[in-house]
Amino acid sequence: MGYNERSCDIDRFAATLNELIGEIHMGCIDAGGKAVGKATRKAAKELRSGVYGNGGVHEWSPEYMGGFASHVEPGVVATGEVGNKAKPGLVHLLEKGHATLTGRRTRAYPHMAPAFESMQADFIDEYEKAVGKVLEG
Repeated sequence: MGYNERSCDIDRFAATLNELIGEIHMGCIDAGGKAVGKATRKAAKELRSGVYGNGGVHEWSPEYMGGFASHVEPGVVATGEVGNKAKPGLVHLLEKGHATLTGRRTRAYPHMAPAFESMQADFIDEYEKAVGKVLEG
């Protein structure tokens, strides 16, 4: 055997490799859940603060603005959602506009779509940082 060569039992090598991959896998799952949580909390906070605004046409009620919240469902693939607990149906009506009794449509005030785009970018940034830490450690 040369200077740089080593030998080991193949079963021991396989077990060690599987353990290492399992730790990395679980670390990435945890990182995903944390990234989802951070991104959804930030989006809900921005919506509550009025960052995405209403086009300056009228003021939204404090009840509506304060109703934005996030929820994360943990698991192998964590999922998160941001919505309005105070007035859940109003979000869609404002975001997309709606038909009136006269057959016309109201103006749409998109505020969830920009929040969603920001949330996606925040998730990617947070996940990349967290996975980087998993792989370093």
